[in-house]
Amino acid sequence: MGTWGTSIFSDDFAADIKGEFRDKIGNGISPESATFELISEYQEELSDPDEATVFWLALASTQWKLGRLQDMVKQKALEIISAGIAADRWADNVKDYQKRQVVLAKLKSQLLGDQPAPKKITKPFISETKMEAGDLLSYHCMNGNIAILRVLEIKQDHCGDRYPKIEILDHFSTSMLELNAIKKLEKKINNVSASNAFFKPVGIFYIAPYGKRDSEPWDKLKILEKVTEQKKIAVDEEAISLFWWRDFENYLNELFNNK
Repeated sequence: MGTWGTSIFSDDFAADIKGEFRDKIGNGISPESATFELISEYQEELSDPDEATVFWLALASTQWKLGRLQDMVKQKALEIISAGIAADRWADNVKDYQKRQVVLAKLKSQLLGDQPAPKKITKPFISETKMEAGDLLSYHCMNGNIAILRVLEIKQDHCGDRYPKIEILDHFSTSMLELNAIKKLEKKINNVSASNAFFKPVGIFYIAPYGKRDSEPWDKLKILEKVTEQKKIAVDEEAISLFWWRDFENYLNELFNNK
């Protein structure tokens, strides 16, 4: 988990708690049940004092803003603020420590005051895929080049999103290969400039629509070989990035050094 600032949600874990609570409410779960589900799901993190501090402050702030503050969560957060431990991480930096104290004072004031009326939370977007592990596909770019993709597995996260783990094979041309030749292609070795950190990871990654107005671009995708049953393909490397389909064509052009 990373922390990049003094605010309550300048922290990966805090952002996760905020998003997951909102999603649970959007899916029709009561605030009480959503709270206890999160507590149950994050038992390991709650055993760590630092992570527990992040958890309770993030959950309290999220619930207050949504008009669903639970008394137990409120008391936990107030106890943490009163104990003075919620700013310990910034104790070596006077400026950041003071900023954090202002953040905590504001949160305390909110929790002790009247919370807003409950806000309507829409049902969260669930990403789905038509692909199956083992599928071999071509991706047709606007510049006429064709990339070959292999689906390694389908991942489903805690929110219900399903998206494929993709491997890019070493072909990017306006001409198309025969299927037998395609099956002999190796994975494309990433030679993108390391100065662009976003494109630095290897060519195995998860890919998904950006949101409900986005989708898998089947106007550009073509299935070359469809598996008859879902399977997971063994690979030496793990996917370490998640890309959006809307950015994929730019990534391909960078990966193959084609402008």
